[in-house]
Amino acid sequence: MRSIEEAREAILRAVRPLAPIELPLQESHGCVLAADVVAEYDLPPFSSAEVGGYAARAADIHAASEDAPVALRLAAGADPSRPAGETVGWGEAVPVSAGGPVPAGADCVIPLDRCRLHGEGIAVTSHVEAGAFIHPAGRDVAAGDVLVPAGRKLSSAEMAVLATAGHPAPLAYPRVRVGVMSIAEGLVEPGRPAAFGQSREAASFAVVGALREAGAVPYRVGMVPPEGQELREAVLTNLSRADCFVCTVGATDADLDPETLEGLGVEFDDVAMFPGTTYGFGVRDGVPFFVLPSSPVSTFVAFEVLVRPAILRMMGRRDISRPEVWAVLEEAVSGPSGVTMFVPARVEHRDGWRAHPTRGADADSFAAVVRANGLVVIPPGETQPEVGDDVRVRIFRPLER
Repeated sequence: MRSIEEAREAILRAVRPLAPIELPLQESHGCVLAADVVAEYDLPPFSSAEVGGYAARAADIHAASEDAPVALRLAAGADPSRPAGETVGWGEAVPVSAGGPVPAGADCVIPLDRCRLHGEGIAVTSHVEAGAFIHPAGRDVAAGDVLVPAGRKLSSAEMAVLATAGHPAPLAYPRVRVGVMSIAEGLVEPGRPAAFGQSREAASFAVVGALREAGAVPYRVGMVPPEGQELREAVLTNLSRADCFVCTVGATDADLDPETLEGLGVEFDDVAMFPGTTYGFGVRDGVPFFVLPSSPVSTFVAFEVLVRPAILRMMGRRDISRPEVWAVLEEAVSGPSGVTMFVPARVEHRDGWRAHPTRGADADSFAAVVRANGLVVIPPGETQPEVGDDVRVRIFRPLER
């Protein structure tokens, strides 16, 4: 069997980031920037007033005081809502609003509490230094500076900066379109009546949800019979619609037709992990193709360990690993030796992080994953952990303190 590291590296070598495209800004949230975005001009592009008041020249009012106020005339046609068109001359003032641009010629702003109206102008009752109450142009970003670096996942803050700088369509890696197919015989779709002994198809819905959480755009092809011709046609028909395929197998591995999938370029291999030992992977016409094991928790673990990193890599992400914490084990776990074991667990903070395994009598139930927010990782060759041991936990859902 391959180690997890060998299997994952082989997959990551076979996948490539999608070609970057110019994405409309409103659609770029969560996508990764493909190139540095450089400021074409200073931000803010003009000097602005910290407070409302009057823009003036500091030299005119250097001697102003309460006892000896200095009179300034208002510039002709001065309008506080349109100060940018005014130029402040000697002995003049122009009204400005907080955050508004400071007109040419002015080098300070006189706050309202340091002056009063006087005839057709103002009387300044306190000296104001040059540069006072002014936010200079370029104080946030100077022209030529990198606004957002390549490789950054765009959040609301980056979107706001790009909008401020006038970039409506950043060059970014698009979301991966993923076709999700269930290779199954005899399973029933949710919402349809199930006869005695029949099970409902669930694994593909788990994969769709996991893909959306990763930022991909999944679409569910549905259930496809394992017979060769129908399976082959379903894959080839949808190949042009997808950047990647993820297939789940029905209730048992007996639903799988390896020959057809191998003819499509998929190779099956065993990886030293439990659950989820057997998986399939290949590339057909440049489209990566995953086949996940049949049991529910195996599907979940195989997706987390092998598929999710590849999907993130295709979207230009560099942070392709889940965060991990060390926690005290609250209940002993057991399993096969010689493989990396993953155990669903609930991680809580109580005098440090503590991990409660959630699997019950049925260790291969999605219910165990629903109750969990992490996976206890037990490397091969290590002694089975006991209660009170420190264990490494891979977090796949937000922690609650």
